[in-house]
Amino acid sequence: MKFFIHELEYVISFLYRLKLLDFNSRMRTRFIKILAERFQQYKEEYFDLVMEHCVLDRDGQPEIITEGEVQRYNIKDLQAFQTSLAPLLNEEFVIEVTDNNRNMLKSVAYSVLHCGLEFTGDDQFKYDALAAKFEELHLDEI
Repeated sequence: MKFFIHELEYVISFLYRLKLLDFNSRMRTRFIKILAERFQQYKEEYFDLVMEHCVLDRDGQPEIITEGEVQRYNIKDLQAFQTSLAPLLNEEFVIEVTDNNRNMLKSVAYSVLHCGLEFTGDDQFKYDALAAKFEELHLDEI
């Protein structure tokens, strides 16, 4: 099962929204922990890039610009930053089906594919992409 790093935040937040009990809830929690660990690594690597490309304040911290209600880092060269960031966002995170995680993946796949939620707008496309990843596992075969 393959995720791009930029997909992890949505997947984690989607899984948190599911109302699950007992075994399915525990398996979801295990899966979220796996995703969250990799997402945390991404956030650290992202911050390292910010530190390389950002104007730093007197304390050596990234300078933040406020534009209306939006805050952002004061990036020196936005094009160079985006060029450095693109490979990080497009990295793949692969979770192999193994004897150790087979039951977890089956449970999470079932929970996602039978979540009973309604989707509109962008969420319908994000859910469709997520569901397709779990369908590719061939739930009945693993």
